[in-house]
Amino acid sequence: MKFMLVNQGRPGEGSACSACAQPLGSNYLRHVPTRRPYCDYDCYRRYRLTAMAVPWSDPSSLEAITVFAAIASWGCMMQIGALSRALTEAFLRAHDLLLLPEGRDG
Repeated sequence: MKFMLVNQGRPGEGSACSACAQPLGSNYLRHVPTRRPYCDYDCYRRYRLTAMAVPWSDPSSLEAITVFAAIASWGCMMQIGALSRALTEAFLRAHDLLLLPEGRDG
């Protein structure tokens, strides 16, 4: 958690808190990596808890979700591939049995 406390500083005209949208006073908090302003630490903390509850709101979380989805779909494709091979082999065995002349074991 990297942030800085701005004391007696004036934010830009019409600046509002990123969490609650209230106008900022002369003392506010700024998150260094994103440069987003917040009313105070409690507002920042509430926003971060909300952001964790909604993982797609953070770009780095979206990347993690994409990777997990790719891994999950790969695992599903592997299972579907194994099932389709097994069904194909069963079909070919049944087809070969149907083509054998009567009275003859293969």
